[in-house]
Amino acid sequence: MASFFPRQNERGFSMPAFRFMRSVIRPVVRYYNHPRIVQHENMPVTGPCFIFANHSSNFDPFLINYEMTGEPTTGVMTRYQFFKTLPRLFMSSAGVIPTSKYVPEPEVIRSVMKMLERNRMILIFPEGGRRWDGRPKPLIEATIKLFRKMNVPVHPVQIHGSYLSWPRWADHPRRNRMDIRWLPPLHPGHFDDYDSFSRACHNAIAIDENDPPEPVLPYAARKPAAGIQRILYRCPETGVQNAVYSPDGIQLLSRRAPEFRLLMNACSELEDGSGRKAHVTEIFDRINDMPLYRDYRNIVIPDTPCTVNRISDEHRLQNPRHAHIRLTTSHIEIRWGSDRRRLPVEDIQFISIEKNHKLMLTTSGDTFLITLGKRSALQWQLYIRRLQSGEQAVKTHEGVF
Repeated sequence: MASFFPRQNERGFSMPAFRFMRSVIRPVVRYYNHPRIVQHENMPVTGPCFIFANHSSNFDPFLINYEMTGEPTTGVMTRYQFFKTLPRLFMSSAGVIPTSKYVPEPEVIRSVMKMLERNRMILIFPEGGRRWDGRPKPLIEATIKLFRKMNVPVHPVQIHGSYLSWPRWADHPRRNRMDIRWLPPLHPGHFDDYDSFSRACHNAIAIDENDPPEPVLPYAARKPAAGIQRILYRCPETGVQNAVYSPDGIQLLSRRAPEFRLLMNACSELEDGSGRKAHVTEIFDRINDMPLYRDYRNIVIPDTPCTVNRISDEHRLQNPRHAHIRLTTSHIEIRWGSDRRRLPVEDIQFISIEKNHKLMLTTSGDTFLITLGKRSALQWQLYIRRLQSGEQAVKTHEGVF
């Protein structure tokens, strides 16, 4: 393995490893997405600079590097990706910096500054993670402040077709063509103040990926509705949790509402019996507008089978355990065997989702990685945040679970 991934050069990357990765990854990206570079003249070939883009697909970093032949970008990536040996070797060979989502880490800033001193192109997705519904997310303010402080060119990129090519909740990718649109660079020194620079960064990638240019719409999909329960975690008619499912990857049904029956096409459009089409986002919004329900024991999300790992201080997975987890109005309860751990909701400092089914919870003393399988990690993240904001759960019968 070492012969494939030699040490980094003085710029902080391995050229042999970069060439090897291009030879392996480019054919896969070309097969699924047929990338087309738009406004190629705005694409940098070396640094120091930042590159930022909307982010919905795991392929996005490879799409941005698709036509870069001289050197790769570097950047920051969630530590979860470094837990596995092969991805860690690939990313280390490109000088990618591990970080924790939403968690302030001064050493990461120092690493970024060092990479800029080496004239690297640093790719950052300032929305903090892949989009779940294709719509713009708020940008992380600390990232925009970093752009402005470093005072190097900042290159915005719009990736058209990213979300519909493989929605974060979906089990399978779709085939389409991608447009990688390089916008003119933003120079922090050309803006009078931080607010105007921040608005320019936000506006550059504030595209709704549910309504992309027609040429990038998916034209083939295998079971496009498979995985839909990760985003539609309640029945939109009854509010019952874990009721929506797809028996064949095309139909959407509800175990509690026989009248709920939709078909999904390759573009994630939903069609009912009358021919009316809608986006998944419309149903997702209906679900999120519903109140939080609790039963007589104050349970908001009932017992859910999972695997729990504690993350060590050295950022390594420890002690995987098969467990059950539940959310009440006041705490998260994790049970394995005769052991039990309670995490008060107010003590959860950071919540992130890895891939589309792993929940990362950080308190002042511990970090846990909770694998939820087919259940919705997004529901857990949204409900914990709603409880932390002070929302009161409505008492109801157990049937909603």
